[in-house]
Amino acid sequence: MEKQIKDAIKRLVPYRLVLLRRDLLPLWARLTKKNMRRKDMIPILHFHLVDHCNLNCRGCDNFSPLAKDVFADIAVFEEDCSRMAGLMGGRNRIAEIQLLGGEPLLHPQATSFMEIARRYFPETPVNLVSNGLLLPKQGDGFWQCCKRHGIHIIVTKYPVRLDHQEIERLAGQHGVELSYYGSTDVVEKTMECVPLDLEGRQDARGSFLRCARANRCIALDNGKIYTCSLIPYVKYFNRQFNQRLEVTAADCLDIYKVGSLDEILDFLCKPMPFCRYCDVKGTKRGIKFGVSRKEITEWIGERR
Repeated sequence: MEKQIKDAIKRLVPYRLVLLRRDLLPLWARLTKKNMRRKDMIPILHFHLVDHCNLNCRGCDNFSPLAKDVFADIAVFEEDCSRMAGLMGGRNRIAEIQLLGGEPLLHPQATSFMEIARRYFPETPVNLVSNGLLLPKQGDGFWQCCKRHGIHIIVTKYPVRLDHQEIERLAGQHGVELSYYGSTDVVEKTMECVPLDLEGRQDARGSFLRCARANRCIALDNGKIYTCSLIPYVKYFNRQFNQRLEVTAADCLDIYKVGSLDEILDFLCKPMPFCRYCDVKGTKRGIKFGVSRKEITEWIGERR
């Protein structure tokens, strides 16, 4: 109920003010150094169910247009969930879990991932983040699973042909909570580009301090945890464009080699070596949605 009230309030805010707030957040983060504040909880824990997508968005910051069809291994996912739950020591220390991608509904076992997430994290909000294109095709079993396990569906609105009212009807019919990313009813998805510096000449600390993802959107991928959801998937960029943006052992933490969640939280609030590749100061916002041509400039801006 509290979240529903907050979302209702957010919908009253003009969309242009939502975009202005996003523009100001990096400056605020740098001035307050909030990314380097050690937290007592993981704010958002990302699990990719797949790395590829049924949309082909220009400059996707998950590099989904460049990814092959990659499906998460459900046994590995369960092991990672079990380990994280054990590290929490009997109390909830994850504010939110997001099951996403890519497009998570491309995974044929999507409902099994939802069931496992809820089993190991009974008190944590579990959200499925989707572009919505496959929601009208889901059977009763999917919706019943969402209802039974309290899975909240968050749809990102893209300017593509999709009956959002039908999706809302299906969710309401099955008693499933559904909202839109950014809590807006406006179908005006814009992209942003944090240019990648191929030479790694950026100030890592400065980039970390300005970053909207650092120490917030935490990625857990095959037993490794990252302070930023970009780092584990840059491998697709490297492969596509024959680049060497290096991800080292210092950029992640093996959850099976730590003794407590506190060790993870201590790690997440520090700049990573990889941060030197992100030109956060040069971020381009308000880029109109478009189809990717798999051109390197989509991820590095015009620098070349």
